[in-house]
Parts: sequence; structure tokens; C-alpha cells
Amino acid sequence: MHGESVAEHVFAIIFLAQYFLPLEDPEGKIDKAKLYEISLFHDFGEILNGDIPYHRKTEVHEIQEAKDAEIVFKSLPDSVGAIGAIRWKEYEDRATFEARFAYALDKIEPTFELLDPISEKSLKREKFTYEAHLGKKQKATEQFPVMRRFVDVLAAHIKDRGVFWEG
Repeated sequence: MHGESVAEHVFAIIFLAQYFLPLEDPEGKIDKAKLYEISLFHDFGEILNGDIPYHRKTEVHEIQEAKDAEIVFKSLPDSVGAIGAIRWKEYEDRATFEARFAYALDKIEPTFELLDPISEKSLKREKFTYEAHLGKKQKATEQFPVMRRFVDVLAAHIKDRGVFWEG
């Protein structure tokens, strides 16, 4: 699969939030500023050593990512590093509704990469299965029925196109 930068990923999450927020939170109770801050900072632990796809990420990777996040946030001006560290931890702990919403968006956003013909070819080469694709996406969207339906429909469409490895 081709990679995307952290900046591209964050942009896509914030864009998807614009679509899903009114559908999942029609009463407007979610704190948008907090959601956007969480979305901005959630992958700062990947800046130093890159992203490891969730189906390959081990506990060792997660420990390193937490150490890297601490280094990155300490390197930033206090006014940014402090809030960044708070929002990153909030995301990691899924401590708030906003953090769980951002987590769900984070898990569904890469689905769009599967519509790219380059990604399609690499799925089979990397032995990436339908089950691995659904992995954390279904759990992440448990609280969000519209996002869950989106995941289910798009995943079924991609599966029907025969892009996943079956072995």
C-alpha cells in the first residue's frame, strides 16, 4: 500500500469529521475544538520513527511510540507541547467521547486508500485479508452507527472487488 504523510492523514480525519459530526451528533454536544486538537496531535508519536500498520504493530512498537511522543511534545514550545501531550494521551486512553470519535475516524480513514489501484495490488502481495481490514474498525465504530454502516458497506464493496488476499 502506498503511504500518506501524517499531514494528509490529519487533513482527511478533519474532513471526515465535518461529514460525520452532524450525523453522529445531531444535537451538537461534542466539543469540536477538543476533537480537532485530538485529531491534530494523535499521531505525533509516529513522527520520529514512522507509522506501523495496526495489524503489524506490537507492544514494543507502542512503547516506542509513547517514548517518541514524549520527546516530540517536549521539543515543541510549551504552549503547543503541553496541550499536544494532553490530547495525545486522551486519544491513547480513549478517555472522552471526542477521543473515541477521533479514534473511529482514524480507523476508517485508511479505507479510502483501498480504492486506489496501487493499494489494491499490494493487498494481495502483503497477504492483507478482509478480516485484518475490518480489525479495529468495527470495534472503533461500535458507538457510532453511521460510521459503522459506512465501514460495513465500503468493506463489502472492496471485498466484492476481490482486492483482499484469501489464503
